Amino acid sequence: MANGTAAPAQFLNNDDDFDKIEITHRPGSTKATAPAPAAEAKPTPTATVSSVAIDDDGISFTDENINDQVRAADGLQTAKISKGEVMRFAFVPDQKIKKALCHYIAPHGTTRCLSTPEKQEVCCKTADKPAADKFAALVYRYLNVDPKTGKFLANATVPIIEVQVLRMSRSNMRDCLDACEDNQTVYDLDLRYTHDTSRSFGYKLSRASSKTAWRSIEAEAQALSAPFADGVKLASRLGKKLNAAELNALLSTSSSNSESANMEKMLADLDAE
Repeated sequence: MANGTAAPAQFLNNDDDFDKIEITHRPGSTKATAPAPAAEAKPTPTATVSSVAIDDDGISFTDENINDQVRAADGLQTAKISKGEVMRFAFVPDQKIKKALCHYIAPHGTTRCLSTPEKQEVCCKTADKPAADKFAALVYRYLNVDPKTGKFLANATVPIIEVQVLRMSRSNMRDCLDACEDNQTVYDLDLRYTHDTSRSFGYKLSRASSKTAWRSIEAEAQALSAPFADGVKLASRLGKKLNAAELNALLSTSSSNSESANMEKMLADLDAE
């Protein structure tokens, strides 16, 4: 339009009876806003919003949430949900999903497998299970949704998003492919991410909508994900990269007692990472 204001777009709340809500884009902002009288100020979502900060008191390498604290500082959080919570998201298009063979070493976390077809390294010699494929994807996480259902809140006029990393297992990847209909890809869908109630641990993904809500604020969404387009920070979420000496040292400090005490966290992380 001549005055520089983008034409009205449609935010399709597709899983709520396909209600259409007219919105306008605000060029240069990090979200789109509906034309309405001034109301209480709402925070503008950015890719660097974090609920965990490194404060002046310092941190310790033994802190339970040290990974969250360090990673939050680089502006890219890893997606997490609590029991009973539903996360709604869409994959960032034109961004390759990262993949690596990994081990979980309690209580230290996930590390990359060092073995090759020609040589078995110490990680595979000492691990209880073979290395498993782990995947990391850049996603748009919707913030203005009901945490119990994943549906947009009744008063939602535009999607509010944050760029995060979703860590997945091979079964999660299959869930994504199964959610697609004919002539669709996972980039065409909004998806739900929940705990798998059919088993004690693990996660499942399912289709929330056959259309992506973030497309109604496409320019703003792409601006949020652009700083991570090189995939460097995304790849770092697959697990620690250690050489053989470092891995040996790490394994020497592992304890069966600590593994038992952290069993629930270990299995949940293993399935998600």
